[in-house]
Amino acid sequence: MVYTGERHSHRGARRRGSRGRRRHPHAPRARSGGDIARGIVRGIGELLFTAGLLMLFFAAYEVYGKQFETDREQDQLAQGLEDQWEQQEARGPDSEPLPGSANSRLYIPELDLQWVVVNGVSQEDIRYSPGHYGDDAVSGGDATAAGQRGNYAVAGHRTPGIFWDLDLLENGDEIVVEDADNFYTYEVIEERTVTPDQVEVVDPDPFDPENNEDPQRSLLTLTTCAPRLNNTHRLIIHAELTDTRPKDEGMPENIADMAPETQAAAGE
Repeated sequence: MVYTGERHSHRGARRRGSRGRRRHPHAPRARSGGDIARGIVRGIGELLFTAGLLMLFFAAYEVYGKQFETDREQDQLAQGLEDQWEQQEARGPDSEPLPGSANSRLYIPELDLQWVVVNGVSQEDIRYSPGHYGDDAVSGGDATAAGQRGNYAVAGHRTPGIFWDLDLLENGDEIVVEDADNFYTYEVIEERTVTPDQVEVVDPDPFDPENNEDPQRSLLTLTTCAPRLNNTHRLIIHAELTDTRPKDEGMPENIADMAPETQAAAGE
């Protein structure tokens, strides 16, 4: 009887011990090399997806955001253009123009676009506007005014709202520049692509350096980056003056339907 009781006692202990062991959680399984690799690939995929979204947002800003900012800034410049001309005239023809101040209005009928051109070509000056190359940016240190002998040179970013479609111009297309007194019509005579160090394109005579001190032609040059969204080269448009029209004779026919609101109101 004593022996039998001991046997039952051990069985109970074994059963209790067995039940106790089943209550313990299993130890975590070690991750295999495949699991780790899949996790890395998943993480890289998420990073690439995020980068793609950021690039998409950046592209949308370049196309639509900058266009909105440019239009807003141009509206503000246009409203004060006449005042700027009066202030410049009051300071005298030999006075130094203020950087970033309004210089002229530029029309390209072929693109149905117009801008207020500011003085200067620094990154700040041309952020939202084309800019006129000043004395410190041309050979001989004597910048040309619109309509005069020499080279009226204008730079603009290759962004939507400014010179994005400048490459669409062809020989014979017209460009009009308006200053305080006249409208000057130029005809495109050449398009070319150069490297950034070929700064002679804005010289008084970019076709014949020997005439830089005494230019005989009245030229207009537009410069911008090439190709789009890159700055490895410069797209150059050269045009030559074909007509000068006093403002009291009205706007030239080729831009009559592009009249700014201020001029349209004045003509009513």
